[in-house]
Amino acid sequence: MEALFYIFSVIAIVSALMVILVKNPLTSALYIILCFFALAGFYILLNMQFLAAMQIMVYAGAIAVIIVLVIMLLNLAKIKGAIKDFHQIVISIIAIGLLALEVILYLNAAGEKKPTGIYTNAVINKIGNTQIIGEFLFTKYVFPFEVASILLLVAIMGDILGLKVEKNIYGRIEAQVAKQIIFQKIKEIEHKNIFNEFNE
Repeated sequence: MEALFYIFSVIAIVSALMVILVKNPLTSALYIILCFFALAGFYILLNMQFLAAMQIMVYAGAIAVIIVLVIMLLNLAKIKGAIKDFHQIVISIIAIGLLALEVILYLNAAGEKKPTGIYTNAVINKIGNTQIIGEFLFTKYVFPFEVASILLLVAIMGDILGLKVEKNIYGRIEAQVAKQIIFQKIKEIEHKNIFNEFNE
C-alpha cells in the first residue's frame, strides 16, 4: 500500500507540473486527465471507492472531455507562448502562496486529535462507503441533492436552448452573406455584358 501511495504521488505531482509547463493546451489537458486518475488512486487507497468512481466518471470523464472539446473548438492548440502579463504573474504568485499556507496550516492541525463519528473503519469496511453515502444522500440530504439535480437540469436546458439560438443566428447570417454574394455576382455579369456590348 505504501509503495502504491508513492507511485500515485509521483504520477500526480509530475502530471500536475506538466499541466502548467507544457505549451500545447491539448497536451496539458491530457496531463490533467492523468492527474485525475492518480487522485482516484488515492481515494482507493483511503478505502473511498465511491469518490474514486466519481473522480474517474465526473472529472477524468466528463470535465476532461469538455476541456478538450473547448480547446478543439477554439483552436487553442495553435497558441504558443508564456505568460507575459505582469498582473497574471502577481496573481499566480499570490495563489501559490495561499495554497502553501493552507497546506502548512493543515499539516500543523493534522496532529491534533479530532472527534470521531459513528462510522468507524470497521463499520465502513463491513457496510461499504458507497452504501453509507447513498443513505445520507437519499435521507438526511435528499433536499440539497434534488436541488442540485434541478440546477443541473436547468443548466443543460439552457445550454441546449442557447445552442439553438446561436444556430438560428448563424443561419440568418449565412443566408445574408449568400444573398450578398449572389447579388455581387449578378452585378459583375451585368457589368461584363455592358462592357462587351460597348466594345462591339
